[in-house]
Amino acid sequence: MAATTHSIEVNAPLRAVYNQWTQFEEFPRFMEGIEEVRQDDDKRLFWRASVGGKLKEWEAEITNQVPDERIAWKSTDGSMNSGTVTFSPVSLDRTKVTATIEYEPEGFLEKTGDALGLPSGRVQSDLERFRSFIEERGRETGGWRGEISEDTTPHLGTGPSTSESGLGLDKEVEDTLYRKEAQFQQSAQEGPAGDPAAELPVSEEELKIGKRTVSAGEVRLQKKTSTQQVNVPVELKHEEAVIERIPAEEVTLGGKEPFQEEHIEVPLSREEPVVEKETHVTGGIRVRKTEGSEQKTIQESVRSEDVDVDKPDKSERNQPRSD
Repeated sequence: MAATTHSIEVNAPLRAVYNQWTQFEEFPRFMEGIEEVRQDDDKRLFWRASVGGKLKEWEAEITNQVPDERIAWKSTDGSMNSGTVTFSPVSLDRTKVTATIEYEPEGFLEKTGDALGLPSGRVQSDLERFRSFIEERGRETGGWRGEISEDTTPHLGTGPSTSESGLGLDKEVEDTLYRKEAQFQQSAQEGPAGDPAAELPVSEEELKIGKRTVSAGEVRLQKKTSTQQVNVPVELKHEEAVIERIPAEEVTLGGKEPFQEEHIEVPLSREEPVVEKETHVTGGIRVRKTEGSEQKTIQESVRSEDVDVDKPDKSERNQPRSD
């Protein structure tokens, strides 16, 4: 059998850390290679894991479980392994977790991995992922506070047995009460063990900024017609009559008798302006919309709640009560 031991310190109270570890079905969320853990009853667990590329299944039995102190188990079939996880307070809000794992490597790959320290490194990585899991959540997902020992069935340790000690209580109950008292001193901020006596919700407002589109005005285009006088110079031709006398030798009688009345008409012509108008496009106006942006700071008030704790003075608590 090979064995490895590793420890971590978790920034969480002892009770919360222990409670989280009892949630065995959450193990696949932080244990490498573990595909399923099913808790069949208070003592029996079913495991399915991928080891060296092979799928393995086995059943394990919890052999010893003491709240806020230790959990021990051993496999009852399949891959042989056993282990113990212990819990001890470092301070009110810090807990040390120590895991000791014993296992039997199977096959060349597992034995080679054991020689290279791979299983040892995996245990350390699992512990670190467990720490991140509970610290990021800020609280446990659940918890089981029962006790298990090899020679007894699981119980909660809440009642006296038939054999009593000198104090009138079963020795195991006395031990439980002692642990409860120690736990109260170590985790005073959590209140008594078990369900809280009262809870006071604390709220705060969160500012959420949305956007909506509103009118920012409009652009209007209106076409107007204007008239202006245009002076265009034009040269116009015209005919005029010029009367002149010519010598007799230049006169052509043309068979006409002298002393006959005769009328001659000579048409004259002139040019006058003719105006035509032709319309052609000289250009146009186009309107496009573009999108701009600006940075704006919104000032608004938000509310949050806090709790003032008014504790009674220790001297007042110790004073005898007068009837």
